Amino acid sequence: MGKRYSPEVYARACEWFVEFRSASADEQMRRAFYGWLQQAPAHMAAYLDVASSWNWTGTLDVSARFPRAKLIAEADESDNLLVHPGVAASGRASTRRGGGPWRLAPARAAIVAGTLALIAVAVVAAWMLGGAGPVYSTGIGQKRLIRLADGSIVHLNAQSRIIVRYTRTRREIDLLRGQALFVDTYEPDRPFIVRSRGAVVRAVGTQFDVNQLEAKTIVTVIQGKVAVAQQPRPVPVSHRSRPPFHYAVPRLRTVYLSAGEQLTVTPARHMRPVRTNVTDAIAWTHHELIFTATDLRDVVQEFNRYNTRPLVIASPSLEDFKIDGVFSSTNPKSLIAFLQQYPGVKVTETAEDVFISRQ
Repeated sequence: MGKRYSPEVYARACEWFVEFRSASADEQMRRAFYGWLQQAPAHMAAYLDVASSWNWTGTLDVSARFPRAKLIAEADESDNLLVHPGVAASGRASTRRGGGPWRLAPARAAIVAGTLALIAVAVVAAWMLGGAGPVYSTGIGQKRLIRLADGSIVHLNAQSRIIVRYTRTRREIDLLRGQALFVDTYEPDRPFIVRSRGAVVRAVGTQFDVNQLEAKTIVTVIQGKVAVAQQPRPVPVSHRSRPPFHYAVPRLRTVYLSAGEQLTVTPARHMRPVRTNVTDAIAWTHHELIFTATDLRDVVQEFNRYNTRPLVIASPSLEDFKIDGVFSSTNPKSLIAFLQQYPGVKVTETAEDVFISRQ
């Protein structure tokens, strides 16, 4: 990197890069991206550096096709814009063209953000030609059934996204966010591998559910057997490294799950399978959410996949509050009414959010 940024800014720039590599970001994501760019000049600079640092192909010269100075000069045409810090490195003096915070005019913001997205797509184009397949995603409240080239089926839950990468020897899927139920065909010479945050699942001819929550990944086997290993954290990106999308199954202790077993994978938790009711685990496919002593933080994440007015835990002490019950995934009022029964719990509804707090 030519310039150093805070770990938080760089990490967020990397996340945006990964999101836009699929070139299928929805309108909500693009608006969030534009807003992030407008918060500070360092955000645009960090994103450009991430894009240029992943120029690992040797045949795709991002700096030549999308020069930093040119992009920043285009953005700088706005009268309400702080000059990008990278301009000084290209020979121009860094000057301020107006008071107030960093802000792009809406039309210019769309142009710049769209150009940045194109950078991300261009940088990974060669990688995609090397074995990556389509990207599938769903929005709030949407579900999708996907039949893959080998006949395998993916039931994709709301607010979820996968990337499919098939080769002659492996079938690989990255679950970037959300939840999916996989029904893979039996091909013993070509294993079916699903990667989620912190977990790698290897299967042949099985049915299993992978649910990626904020701090953990839950794997539930419906039929057959799967092997689960903890995925190591990605190594720091350098200009010589390829994107860390091609992990082999880690040589770590592998846990084997049979039908009716569930495993929760976290960085700090010992991997130990437990017996579970698989019907509860895949109730979401029938528009139901079934919880048994489930933390409220996880319940809220599940409900927010389906509803445009999100639930917000306003009192951190309620995050571990245990929930038991059967609810409609498309009707948050069922959970709200349930919570209102409990002494000491307050539910406040606004037009935009539903706040859950201590009284």
